[in-house]
Order: sequence, then structure tokens, then C-alpha cells
Amino acid sequence: MSKQRSQYRITINIAIVGGLLVALVLILTTVWTGLSAQRGTDRAVRSVSNFYLRELAGRRGQVVASNLQNNIQNMRDALDLLNEDDLSDMEHLRAFQARMKKLYNAEKFAFVDANGLIYTSLGLLYNIADYDFDYLSISGPEVSIKDIESSDKKVVIALPIDQLPFSGQTLVTCFMEIDMDVLLEGLSLQSDANEATFCNLYDRSGISLTNKVLGGTSSDVNLLDALRDARFEEDSSYEQAVKDFSAGREGVITFNYSGIDETLYYSPVEGTDWMLTYLIRERIISDQINIISQGIITRSLIQSIVTALVMLGVFVVLLMQTRKNSKLILDKETAEAENRGKQAEYEARLKLQDQLLAQERQNESLTVMHGMLGSGPWFMDFDEQGRMISVTWSDTFRRMLGYADEEDFPNVLESWSDLLHEEDRDRVLKAYADAIDDYTGQTTYDVEYRLRTKNQGWRWFHAMGKLTRRPDGSPITYIGIFVDITQQKEMELTLARQQEALKSALAQAEAANAAKTSFLSSMSHEIRTPMNAIIGLDTIALKDPTLSEETRDRLRKIGGSAKHLLSLINNILDMSRIESGRMTLKNEEFSMREMLEQINTMINSQCQEKGLNYDCRIMGKVEDYYIGDDMKLKQVLINILGNAVKFTPEGGNVTFMVEPMTIFEDNATLRFIVKDTGIGMESDYLPKIFEPFSQEDEHKSNKYGSTGLGMAITKNIVEMMNGNIAVESEKGVGSTFTVTVTLRTTDKQAQDDPEMRPQDLRVLIVDDDPIACEHAKLVLEEVGIVSDACCGGDEAMEMLALAHARMEAYNLVLVDLKMPGQDGVEVTRRIRAQYSDESTIIILTAYSWDDVMADALEAGVDSFIAKPLFASNVLDEFKQAICRRLETHREVHKAELAGRRVLLAEDMEINAEIMMDVLSLRDVKADHAENGQIAVDMFSQSAVGTYSAILMDVRMPVMNGLEATRAIRSLDRADAKTIPIIALTANAFDEDVQRSLQAGMNAHLSKPVESEHLFETLEQLIRE
Repeated sequence: MSKQRSQYRITINIAIVGGLLVALVLILTTVWTGLSAQRGTDRAVRSVSNFYLRELAGRRGQVVASNLQNNIQNMRDALDLLNEDDLSDMEHLRAFQARMKKLYNAEKFAFVDANGLIYTSLGLLYNIADYDFDYLSISGPEVSIKDIESSDKKVVIALPIDQLPFSGQTLVTCFMEIDMDVLLEGLSLQSDANEATFCNLYDRSGISLTNKVLGGTSSDVNLLDALRDARFEEDSSYEQAVKDFSAGREGVITFNYSGIDETLYYSPVEGTDWMLTYLIRERIISDQINIISQGIITRSLIQSIVTALVMLGVFVVLLMQTRKNSKLILDKETAEAENRGKQAEYEARLKLQDQLLAQERQNESLTVMHGMLGSGPWFMDFDEQGRMISVTWSDTFRRMLGYADEEDFPNVLESWSDLLHEEDRDRVLKAYADAIDDYTGQTTYDVEYRLRTKNQGWRWFHAMGKLTRRPDGSPITYIGIFVDITQQKEMELTLARQQEALKSALAQAEAANAAKTSFLSSMSHEIRTPMNAIIGLDTIALKDPTLSEETRDRLRKIGGSAKHLLSLINNILDMSRIESGRMTLKNEEFSMREMLEQINTMINSQCQEKGLNYDCRIMGKVEDYYIGDDMKLKQVLINILGNAVKFTPEGGNVTFMVEPMTIFEDNATLRFIVKDTGIGMESDYLPKIFEPFSQEDEHKSNKYGSTGLGMAITKNIVEMMNGNIAVESEKGVGSTFTVTVTLRTTDKQAQDDPEMRPQDLRVLIVDDDPIACEHAKLVLEEVGIVSDACCGGDEAMEMLALAHARMEAYNLVLVDLKMPGQDGVEVTRRIRAQYSDESTIIILTAYSWDDVMADALEAGVDSFIAKPLFASNVLDEFKQAICRRLETHREVHKAELAGRRVLLAEDMEINAEIMMDVLSLRDVKADHAENGQIAVDMFSQSAVGTYSAILMDVRMPVMNGLEATRAIRSLDRADAKTIPIIALTANAFDEDVQRSLQAGMNAHLSKPVESEHLFETLEQLIRE
């Protein structure tokens, strides 16, 4: 035992000595590392300083050279702008010089004649000797310094000019005098915040051009004089600096001036005899680095000392603990000898105790579970052969069945099985036996059944059981519970009855809805049929040139009333689809640009007819494409804008604004605002405006032709789009409608021409509206187009003149059509007269350009774009204008209708006669078929190409229009698949249109058919 304790003491002593050695080595290593880092700091500072100086000096030199070149170019631009009027007399010349001084921020803009006389904006000067350039022999740009010895130095830039006669003299040289501070504007010469770096300019004799030498530490005005007092390092010398300055060479010198280590880099400035220097004070930088290094060394040393002390403390504690462990080892060996004899006894007792605790925990868990569930447990035991030897029914289960004790309900299996309902017995007993016989333990006992209770009749129970098994799979115990589920079963039965009743009610509602739909469809068809005759006859009658004005006025009123009635029918059908849930929204990719163009074309035309001012603005970035139902959205916006036009008197304003709100993941929220200066509404009517057939004033309804359904339909469509609509109005002032909808975003963008690079375009925007200018610039910048903007024709001409002088002409000029003073056409005429075809010119307008097109094209306009502006519109129109300078509209295919023959399938004689009369207005002949079968026969028996189109009614006897279309398309003849078939029908529902297209028709026109709409459809669909 004593030998073991001796070995412990030796081990501890060795560990303590080793720890002390480790701590000492750690401290010494930390000190050595710090000193090495400090020595490396000076080398690193020198290397970084040289690289840093070259980089910074190079950048500053480029800035100085660039400033000089810009001023030289400015002088050349100014000379290009000099014209005969400016040289007509002294007053005009001085005015020109004053403008150039102001434009280029110069102190003098002067000319020198062959006699050395200087012409300035303030008068004549005779001090040509004060300037360093030779005005007679100068051959290119020269840069010099005037008053270099003074503190107020001036930079003089001189250019030779072609001999210009003026007032009997010849002007031979032009020069511009600029303050040194102005020239160096944008060049940072001051030191940084740490007074570590300085930039300066000197001439080659060493005179400072900024009146500072060596960052202000020297009182000399000459750098080379100041360097005489410096102490240079081995690889640098004063003579080297003097030679480099004299020869204009780049170089680096290192020296100590006034006790400060400094490195000076110098390089020549291109196009001058100046030298740009960059000075860095190494000691300030190295001192900062040394402070950081010293801090690191100090912290590392403290950390090493603390580590050593902690290690010492650990070893002391370890020594004390070892002494205690020695005594504990002795006590343990003694105790182990005493305990070996009792170990077997303890193990046996512990095993028995674990078994008892497990059984107790199981019983406690079962008791808690049954109490929570309100259930009755049962237990069964089995022998090693798998035979049941006992069963125990709990008192809780007995009470659930209405029995009091074991005598009343014995612990035998039959007590339970005899109470099973006859319909459930076989199923339940089989599940009970299957769970016992499955030695794999995969079958579970989980059944619902009925038991006959003692005092409550039949009740439903849910029984579950679990078996414990031996390793061979034979059962040991079968533990289970019963739960009374009678109330749950009764609820399920009640719910089943209610669901059956709901199904019956739903079937009745669907039948009623189908009947309503059928009625509305039939009503629509029956009303549209005579309406077709009324409108058709009215159209034909109005074509009669012999009508009196009174009769013509009455016919127009008949047509207007018929169209109003047709609008009412359409609104009722829309409301019916909404209320029945049959109106659905499409989710298709569409062009927001095209949709807004269509809306603006329609509303702008209405505003012009009524004498209203219409303005459409886009506030912010609106994408070219979104995903949604553009037709429904367009219906909403046209309805609101149409009301604004309808209820705004002549001379009023209608404003349409589109504004993006938020974008989250792949959804974008847009806000559409329609504002008018119309008659407005009372505040107490606003809550009712979206109710069906709601009208503020019946008299106004008659006056303006309102049906009272438009706003109700609008609100429903907006809500279907998960949006909202709000209105603000004041009587006699106007109304503002705000529609907010959420559309899905798409990655699709307007396709750019791969050969056209937007970033290479320069665009000038001319518009008197500052907001419109700002929006146009924003839209163009999004695709990388650089643009300038101005507010009128005069300013535009000045900007074009300056761009022309710089040889940087604008590729494209966007001119607003309506501007005060000079409109867009007049500005275009001035641009073409001055600069011919140098730029493409496109007119921007929110109005129709049909009235001014001829005049605009004659003036030189290349194309037109409708506001609001989209970048894709600009690129498209610009490309087209480049390809065909004067072609402003693409030629749309339109077939000539005169002399054509069509097949007309119509069962009503009056409608057929009217349609044939309408067609005759365009010299189109028609063959009449009374039903679909006759139409198929006439087409099949005709020669190929006899008919240019087929006009097909849908509801006809014998064979309807859909069946006739399918039959024609299936014929084996050359034109069966290609001949246009157009539905002319009173069926106006969306599903009717779908059925027509699916049958093979090309178009679906709802009765009553407007003649112009019919002719446009024929012109588009008929091919040569």
C-alpha cells in the first residue's frame, strides 16, 4: 500500500515541474513572437506604402489630366458654336465671351489678334507678355501657369484658331484663364483624417501650384529647396529628385524631414510640365500598427501568466485530492472485502424489487388511464400452453352494465359473451380469438359492438385489448378496456340524417339554379332574336340617303334605345352568372401594356367626342406582363371609366392612374384610380352604390341611360379577384374610384431586339409636364437607356445644339404632342429644319393622332406612341422607325368584301332577310339555308371556293348550328377545314362561346349583330 502512495507522490511532483516548464516556455514564446512581429511591421509598411502611393498617385494624375482635357474640349466646343453674328461687332463678341465664361466657370475667355492685342468680355488688354504661350507660333493646345510666384495662380489653356477677321484685325489664338482651385475641383489634395497622406502639384522647378510643401510642414514654396534639409536613406538622394523633376520622370524617394520618416512618389501629368506628388508619413502608420502589436503582445503575456497560475492551482488541488484518494482507496479495499459475501443476497433482493415496482407502475398507469377515459378494464391470464386460466372483470365495467358485484356478474367469459347483440356476436368473438391465436403479435383487438345492460337496454361499447407474450409467442396476460360510446353513436346517426337532408336540399337548389339558368338562356335568346331584327332594320334604314332629318333622328333614338335594352340584358346575365357561381376567372399570362393601350384608345375617343380632357398616368414601375383575367379586369376598368365619361360635363377632366403597391413572393398588388370632375354623389348614397339596381336619382338614370347593375357587377368581379373597390365623392365636385387587385407575377419580359443595345441609346424627352418627364426617365432607365429631359421646344433646341457640337447626337427624341406655345409637330418641324434626319422623332400623346397624322408626317415625325409610356413600346417603335422611316402603322390584313358570296344558315325568315340586306351594303351576296342540314347540303354540293364564309345560327330545327359545323369540318374537301364559320346567335353566355369554338367555329357574334362588327370579322377571317 505504501509503495502505491510513493508512486502517486512522484507522479505529482513530475507533473508540477512539467507544468511550470510549459508556462515558462509559453511566456518566452509570446515575447519573442511580439518582437518579431514588430520588426516585420517596418518592412510591411515600406512595401505597402510604395504600392499605395503608386495607386493613389496614378488615380489623381488621371483626374488632373482628365480635367485639363475636358477644358480643352470645352474650348473647342465653344469655338464650334462661334458664328458670324458673334463676330459682327465688339458687343456681340463680348456677349459670346461672357456666355462661355459663365458656361465653363472661367475667369477669362479671350482672343488674341496678330498684333498681340487681347480681346476679353470686359475690354481690351495689352499684357500679352504676362502669358507663357507664343500666340503667333502656337500649333496645338498649350497649358501654362500665370503668376506662378504668387498665391493666386491661374491656369491658362491656349488654342490656335484659323485666322478669323474681326473689325479689321485677324484673331489667331484663343485662350481660357481658370482659377487653379476650379481646375482641381473634384481632386482631393488635403490629407486624410490621420494626417498620414498628402497629394500636391509642382512645376518641374519644384514650385508648389497649391501653395503647400510637404503637407504644410515646410515653410518653403519650392519642394526641391525644402528637400535640401532632408536626410535621405541609402537608396534615395536629393540629386535623384532634382534630375527626375527636371526630366519629368516618375520616381520614389524616402527621407527624414523634421524628425518624420516620409516616402514621396512623383510622376509627370500628361500634357503639362507639372509633377504630381503623393507623400505618406510612414511613422504615423507604423506607430498605429506598433500600438496594435504592443497591445497584442501585452494581452498574450498576461494570458500566458494567468494560464501558468491556473495550471499551478490545478496541480495544488490535484496534490491535495491525491492524498484524500489514498485514504479512500484503503477504505474501499476494506469495504470490498466485507461486501463480497453479501453481493449475491443484494442482487436477488434487487431483482425481486424491480419486478414488484414494474407491476406497481403498470397498475397505477392503468388506473389513471381508466379514470381519464371513464372506461372499465378487464384482465385474463394464460398458462404456458396458451389456455386461459382466469378472467377478471373490474367493478367499473360491472357498474357500466348495471351490475353490483362479482356475485351478480361472475368472473367468467360467459358473463360478457352472453350479453353480445346477435348481429355482433360472431364478429366480436372472432376478433377476440384471432388476437389470442396470432403468436406474431401483429393482430390487435379493437372492435365496436352492442351489449345488453341490466337497466338501460342495448348500449354501444368500444373494446380494445393488448396481450403480453413469452419468447415463443404464447400469451401470458390479456389486458383490455371497455368504453361506452352510445352517445357518440347517437350523434353520428343524427349527423347522417342531417347530411342526407342537406344533400336533398343541395339537389333541389341545383335543380332550381339549373332551371333559372335555362330560363335566362331562353329569355336571352328570345329577346335577342327580335332585337336583332330591330337593330338590323334600323341600321339598314339609316343607310337610306333620302331620309328626312326628323326620321333619321327617330331611327337613331330607336337604335340607341335598343342598344340600351341590350346592355340591360347583358348586365342581368352577368349578375345571374355571379349569383349562381358560374362566372369563373382565367389565370392566363397577359400584357398589361396592351390592355392599357386598348382601354386608353376606347376612353380617349369617348372623351374627345364629349369634349373632355383625358389623362392616363403610371406611377412607379409596372411590369409588362402579369398572370390573371385581363378580360374581367378590363371590363371593371372600362365600366368605371365609362361612368366617369358619362357623368362628367363638357370641359371636365377624367384621370386614370395605375400604381404598383407591393410585391410578395410571386404576387403583385396594383391600384387603379379613376378620378373625374363630374356631377358627384351625395355622401348618404355612397354605401348603396354597389347594390343591384341602385340609383341615386331616377331622373338622372333616365337622362344618362343607367341600368343600376354596372357597379354591382364591377364590385363582384373585383372581389372574385381577391381585391377591393372604394369610392369617394362630393356633390358637384366629382368622384374618385380606387380598385385594388392582386395579380400573379411572371418572369416574361418584353422581348428586346438582340441587335439593339438599349444602353447605347441617347434619348431626349420633351414634355411640358415635369411628372411625365420624370416617369419617362424612370421607365427608360429600367432597361438601361440614358435620357435627358426638358420642358419645351426652345430648351430642346439648345440641348440638341450642344449635343450636335459635341458630336454626341441624340438617337431618339420623344416629343409630347400637346404643349403650350409650340406643340410636338412644330418642335419636330424645327428639329428637321436644323438637323435633318440626325435623330428619330416619336410623338407621345394621350389623344388620338388621326387628326394630326398627315401634318405630323409631313413635318418629319417618324412614329407615334400612346401614353402611358412603356420601355418596350419605345424600343419597338424605334426599331420600326429605323427600318421604315415614315411608316407609322403596320398594314393589317383586310380582305376585300365586294363581290364575295357567303352561306347564311338562319331559321327565322325575317332575320335572314335583314342579314342579307345588311350584307348587300358591302356588295356581299348571300345564299340562305333554313336549317343546319340544308346548310351542310348546300356547302357540300357547291364547288370549292364558292363561299368565302358561312354565317351560322346556333338554334335551328332539324340540325342545329353546332352539329352543322362539325359536319362541315368533317367533309372530305379542300376548303372544309379552312372556310371561316361565324356563329350568329342569341346565345351569349361564356359557355355558349366555348361550345361554338369547340365545334369548329372561328368566331362567335351575339345577336343583335352590329354591321360594322360583322364586316370587320369577315375582313379579318377571309383569306385570299
